This record gives sequence, C-alpha cells and structure tokens, in this order.
Amino acid sequence: MNGVIKLNLRNYMFFDITLRRSMQVLALATILLFSAYPQHAQAQRKVVVEGTVYEQSAASQPLKSASVSILPYNLTVNTDNEGKFRFNNIPDESFRLVISYVGKVTLDTLIQNRPTQPLMLRLADNSFRLENVDVVAKPSQSGLGSTSVINRNAIEHLQANSLADIMSLVPGGITVNPDLNNDASRLINIRSVVKDKNAAIDRYMDANAFGTSIVMNGSPISNNANLQTLSPVMNGGASALGGGAPPRGGIDSRSIPMYNVESVEVIRGVPGVKYGDLASGAVIVNQRAGRQPLFVEANTNPNLYNLSASKGIVLDDRRGAINLGGSYAYNTNDPVQAYRYYQRGTINALYSNSFFNERLSSTTGIDFHVSNDGRRLNPDDEITRTKSSGKETGIAINSMGSYQMPGTTWLRKIDYAGRLSFNSKKSYYQQQYTAANAAYGMTYTDGAILTNTPGERLYNEDGEQITQIPLGEEDKYAVYLPSTYLGVHQIEGKEFSTFLSATANFFNQIGGTQHSWLLGGDFRSDKNFGAGKTFADSLPPYRDLQYVNSSYRNRKYSDIPAVTQLGFYVEDNMTTRIMDRLLRVSAGLRYDRFSQNRSIIAPRANASFEILPEVLMIRAGYGVMAKAPSLLYLYPENAYFDYININEIPTGSPDAIFMTTTRAFNTENSALKIASNRKQEVGIDLRFNKSILSVTAFSEKLKNGYAISPTIHSFRPVEYKQYERVGDSRVLTEISADPVLAKFNMPNNNMAIDKQGLEFQLDLARIQRIRTQFSVYGAYIKEKTYSTDYTFYDGQSGAGAQSRTHIGLYQPAMIQQNVSSVVSTLKATHNIPKIGLAITLTTDIIWNESDWTVYGNDSIPQKYISKFDGLVYDLDGVDLNTPEFTAISRPVVRTTEQRESLPPLVNFNINLTKDIKDFMRLSFFANNLFRYYQNAQSDRISSVYYRRNIPFFFGFKVGVNL
Repeated sequence: MNGVIKLNLRNYMFFDITLRRSMQVLALATILLFSAYPQHAQAQRKVVVEGTVYEQSAASQPLKSASVSILPYNLTVNTDNEGKFRFNNIPDESFRLVISYVGKVTLDTLIQNRPTQPLMLRLADNSFRLENVDVVAKPSQSGLGSTSVINRNAIEHLQANSLADIMSLVPGGITVNPDLNNDASRLINIRSVVKDKNAAIDRYMDANAFGTSIVMNGSPISNNANLQTLSPVMNGGASALGGGAPPRGGIDSRSIPMYNVESVEVIRGVPGVKYGDLASGAVIVNQRAGRQPLFVEANTNPNLYNLSASKGIVLDDRRGAINLGGSYAYNTNDPVQAYRYYQRGTINALYSNSFFNERLSSTTGIDFHVSNDGRRLNPDDEITRTKSSGKETGIAINSMGSYQMPGTTWLRKIDYAGRLSFNSKKSYYQQQYTAANAAYGMTYTDGAILTNTPGERLYNEDGEQITQIPLGEEDKYAVYLPSTYLGVHQIEGKEFSTFLSATANFFNQIGGTQHSWLLGGDFRSDKNFGAGKTFADSLPPYRDLQYVNSSYRNRKYSDIPAVTQLGFYVEDNMTTRIMDRLLRVSAGLRYDRFSQNRSIIAPRANASFEILPEVLMIRAGYGVMAKAPSLLYLYPENAYFDYININEIPTGSPDAIFMTTTRAFNTENSALKIASNRKQEVGIDLRFNKSILSVTAFSEKLKNGYAISPTIHSFRPVEYKQYERVGDSRVLTEISADPVLAKFNMPNNNMAIDKQGLEFQLDLARIQRIRTQFSVYGAYIKEKTYSTDYTFYDGQSGAGAQSRTHIGLYQPAMIQQNVSSVVSTLKATHNIPKIGLAITLTTDIIWNESDWTVYGNDSIPQKYISKFDGLVYDLDGVDLNTPEFTAISRPVVRTTEQRESLPPLVNFNINLTKDIKDFMRLSFFANNLFRYYQNAQSDRISSVYYRRNIPFFFGFKVGVNL
C-alpha cells in the first residue's frame, strides 16, 4: 500500500508541475503578443457581417430572436422580426458563425472568406429524423474550459424527469434509475467519485452539492435561506425535516422538471468570472423561448407517472412570443410501499420580445411550483408511528436580456439578468419515542433554575434562594419527559431570494490581438421570514445521546438577518494568431463582499492554442471559486442544556420536586472564513474526420469548507449541582457539585476536499454503412476528504456527573478518507432518419472502486480541554495512566485502514425513441437490461458481501404534437 501511495503522490506532483509550466508558457505568449504585431493591426481591415436566418421548411419563414454568435470573439446578437442580423467592425479574417433557436439544430459553420453579400442561413428542425442525432453531452463550442452541453434530443432520449437524471451524460457519470422520492441535491455533483457502495460520508457529498450553482435563464437559484432542519448544533446533522433539500446541501433538483428545458450546460472546469457564489462548478439551464407547437407528453415507470404540456405562441404585430407549460408528477418509493411518495406540480410562462428598434432583446418568465415529499402512516408500523411531509410552494420571476449599443466601436452591448423568488416550506414530522426520559426546561435564559411548579421558589438550609426564575418567565417550569410519547415537530420557512446582475461587453483590437472583454457586477440577498421551528414543550424532539444533557428549543426564523453578497468582475477574452494558429486566453478577476464584512478575490483564467489548425488544440485553466456561508452557518441557534438538580418524579409522590438548571451558549463563529476551491486543469482536443477526442487532467483543492461540528470553543465548563430534601420540608441541601463540559457543535471551516483525476470523451463520426455512432466517455477520480481540526475524544461522555472527565485532542487531519474510481461509458447510437428511429445501447463499466483511510497518531492525544475551566492545555508531563486522564486515551480501531477494491462491474441499458410522422413520439428505456447483480466480497471482512448494480428498471413515454 505504501508503494501505491508514493506512486500517486509522484503522479500528482508531476501533474501539478506540468500544469503550472503550461500556464506560464501561455501567459508569457500573451504578454509578447501585444508588441509582436503592431503593423498587422494597422493593416487589418474591419468588415460588416450580416444576413438572414430562416427555418428549413416549405414556408421558409424568417426566425425572429435566433441567437447568432461569432467565435472566437464571443460576439452575440439576436435576429430581428425579419430574421436579420448584423455585426459591425469585425476583423477581416476567418471566424465561426454559430446560430441557435428553440427546437432547431444549432448551425456551426466556418466562414473563411469575408462575405461579399448578406448570408442566407437555414435551421433544420431538431428531431430524430436527422442523420446525426446528438443524444450524448458534447464539449462546449467555446473551446475554453471543460464544459458539457446537453441538447433537447439527449434529454428526450434519456426520458429525464428532473435535472439530476442528465448527470449520467457527463464524463465520470453513470446511469442511475430515475427517482423522485429521495432528495436529489447530492446527485448534482461535479467531478465526484462514483460511490457504488456509499463509501463516502454524506456531509462531503453535501459540500460538493452546496458549491454547485444551478443557473436558470441567466440567474442562479439559491439555497442560502434554507433552514428546514432541527438543530445541527445539538445533533451534528443538517438533514431536512420531513424531506427536501438539506440546508447544508444544494438545490433539490426534483423541483426542476425537464419538459420545457431546451439545453443544459455543465461547467466542470473553471467558469468565467461572471459566475459567483460557487465552489464546485455550474449547471446552466436554458428554458424554451420561441415558437413551438403544442406538445403533450406522458411518461410512466414502475414508481412514477408524469404528465406535461407546453406551447410557444408567436404574437401578431411584433408583440413577441409567449411560451406556456405545465406538468404534474407523482412518484412512490416502491409499489408495495405506497405510503412514501413525492408529488410535484409546475406552471411556467416565458415572454420574449425585442424593443427600441430591435436593440433590446428581453426574455421574462414566471415559474410556479408545488411539491410534497410525504410519508403517510404505515398501517403496519405500530411502534414508531412515523409520519412526515415536506411541502413546498414557490414562485419565481426572472428576466434576462441584452441591449445592443448603436454607433459604437468598443461598447457592443449590455447584458442584464434578475430573479426574485419566494419559497414557502412547511415540514412536519411525528414519531413515537421510547426510552425518552429526559429533562426539559421551558426557559431560554442561561442560568435559569426552574422546578416542575410554575413560579415556585426553593431555598437551602441557610435560607438562600436556589431557584432562578427569569423576569417574565414566571409561568415557565421544568418537565420530566415520559418514557414513551408521540413527538410532533413542525418547521415553517419562508425563503425570499433576490439576484440582480449587469454586464457591459466590449470589443476592440490592440496590436495583433482582438479583445472581447466584459465589466460587470451582481447583487444577491437571501432572507427567511418563516415562523420557524415549533413543537409543544411537553413533546420535544428526541435528545441526541452523544450530547449529554442537550435539549431543543423553538426558534423564530424571521428574527434572523438576511445574508447579502455584492460582486464585481472584469474579464478579457483575447484572441490572436501565431503562425496562423489560433491562441485564445480568457483571464478575469472577481471580487465578492459578503455579509459580516467578509470578502475574497478570485482570479480565473482559461487558455487554448492550436498546435495543428482545426485538428489539435491544447488548453489549460486555473481559477479560484468562492462560496458564501448561508444562514445555517452565519446565524446558528443557541445550544441548550438542561441539568437535573433533583428528581423525585419516579417516587410517584404528589408533591415530588423536579428541578433543572438550564445553560444556553451562543454558537456563532465570528472567525468563519469563505470556502474556496482552487481548480487547475490541462487538456487536449483532437479532431479527425468529424471525430473528436477530448482529454483533461485536473486538480482541485477545497479549503475552509463549511461544517457544523465540535471545535475547541464548543466545550464549555459547567458546575453540575445536585440536591436532596432536608427531611419532609421543601428545603434543599446540596449533595454534589461536579465540573463537567457541555459539548455542542459550531459552524467552522474544518472541511477539506482534495481531488485529482483524468476525464476523457471520444465521439466518433457516424459510420454510414451501419448507421451507428459510437461515443466513449469516462473518468478516473481520486478524492481525499478530511477535517483540518483536531479529533475530539471523551470515552465517558455519557457517564454520570462524577465520572465525566476532560476532552482529548488528537492531531489535526488525523483521519483522511480516500476514495477513487475509474468509470467509462460506451454509447452506441443506431438511427434510421427516414423513419425517425434512434436506439442507444449504453454500457457502463466501473473498472475500479476503492476506498481506504489513512490514520495519523490516533492513540496519543496532543492536548486536552480541561473540565474545570474549558481551556486547552498541553499534556507535557501528564501521566495518561492516571484515572483523571485514562478516559481521553482513544482506543485504536482501524477498520477501514486496509484498502478495499471492488472488482469491475458492468451494466447494460437501452434507450429507444421513435417519431411517428410529425405528430407523435414514443420512447422506451430499460436499465440493467440483463438484471446482473454482482455479489462482491469485502477485502476487509471475508463474511461481508456487497450486492452491486442498480435494480432492473424500465419506463415508457409518449408525446403528441397538436
């Protein structure tokens, strides 16, 4: 094993050095260019590029609002009402013209000679009657960074029910069965290791999803105001009560249906600086906007039925176009477990038009959705009587557009985007608890001492008052919870999010270089106006036994301040030619200022250079991404503890005394930093005979990742006093006063994730003789996750007051969890254009899946937190064998130290789509076609076997054009 680790380290060092040298060479070349071609710049002419875009049909109607782009200059305009477009002051040299429109095949053509007259361009309908049907993700046309583009045909062919389903088309992804019953936020993971047997910890998957930005029609969707969880400071978790996206994770993509989505871009590499508040990557979702026939579709599988309809109407008299749509889905967890279900309903409207003589192109939409992640009472469950629901009602208004500047050479256009969203979430959970005896004090005041009689004051034998009743809480009292009770808890959240952005786009020439650069800014705000967490004081949530004497409290969310973010960015996209070879460099800087005076500067750069024109290109990227802390981390609730001073309830006496002391501690972390991820990558793109090979090596390092866990500041000293009666009176006498430590969690930055790997994608040209196209893509990814903080240990945390001891501190990053995988996907797509038939056979192979843990000094503590004053002390000169310190010696248990590697696993799937004339489309899929379930023996425990592979699953869809 040591040899393997050394080899991996050596490979990583070689990759890191190679990447840095590549970036240095490209940067040096960029600097030299400004002085290398001054005469060429003076001689180069500027030309006008104009034309008309039509649809390829018998009517040959012009297409309004088609997007026309000139690459590599990143210049974009929209066609007017007559389908015309015009670019002024374009360098007189070859360029690529890219034209796209909803429901049409994107046209990408190379213009080598300056057009002497207006261009006439026609777009074909995007259907399965095309000779080349794209049903896989394609590399981005920009050639900068690692981006996968997924078009409408691929979404249709896959029968995606939510955004999470399409991630299998990205290098490193594998087929998963569509499922709307479980939170899908973790499935939107970018460059994440395949975990066939769930080798990784959920919180690291949540961190990856939390750092992934989902951008809808130009504006990001926010999860920053989500607080639908009980109390992470008292249980260490942040799962959503009743279902839905966890507050520490990403967007629950189940709420994003795919019936009205035109395309999706997954940015795996370094995104441009206009994308902020992200750490992992970005998923760009573009809804349909433009003319579209009424399309009604229904699909079903063993767990789901879904119905949707959409239509795009072009209004008369240049009044634009409006797209309308709606869908309803119902999903059960299992046909024999119908008490667990998820239902979703959505309605959307999108209006697009041009104003001010076609200079302002705007698209404005409204989306409304309702969903319920529910669990009815199982009639066979007489023990726990569990029932839950996570209801969500949301509305969002978004707008995006651009204003083309008239009569200017430099400033070409101004883009804007904005989104206002409101989500009302109501979580409900009930469960019958057993062995639930515990103390609960109704007070929120630190140091309050209450009895089981409201307002009662008790004294000691010296006449000194023992009880401490806060002013205004005379009606509060202490409760001794019964052994069995039905707990009912609710959380109401009302999340309001705002996003606004504006970007000025410039184009000019300096020396022998062309520059398309942008300058802009954005603003975000997230606030929760909900009533918050509520439950009856006599029916609180079940205590967490790891946090002794801990207790829950109600909390009002509307009192929590909003979180805000203000960002500014500048970026230059430079292009030039060296020896008739294209060089592109995109370099930018982003500055963000977050709530509570936190700020960060994030540089980002991507570069590409043609080694062989139109054949071989190398590219590299480097960038820093930053993710702001959400409400969950900035404003955590207090930690509450209820210590029993005297308990006579078990005696059954009618005048039994029950008295508790409540301690409350502030858990906010003023030193919380901004989580950031440093990304580096280098790759090649090879084109030959209409085939494309892309290979990318990458390295990522997330530091200051957010967590809610113990820190050296989350152990507070408490004097735990206990009393007994003096005779038959209600006078009390102290019998013990023991120092103990109250243990809770705090928001911190101790999470770290290191990744490195290799991605590849090979798209072969269609073999005409067999009407088949082959695509192979996959990835090798290695991921190391660890906490940069100490490991805290107390072997007697659950013992009585007299037996509790100090807390042992073991070396930072003591436990490092490692997972790696090698996966590949082969897709063979056979299509017959004449009859509109496409069949795809998919073979997923997990070549290797390994996990292992590297341990540091896990048997000898470095320091300890004293139970007497809560301070940290060195262990120099301390005898760990003395009774006072025996409990902080951690037993060595290294169950996962041995590397466990599972054998290769193969999975076969089939997708079929058939167009019936021009009015109907039928689709079918079957996953794990041969019902192969591998039983793999564990390398660690010979008696343990893993049953692998996804269950056999199938589905059917029918769509009708009306």
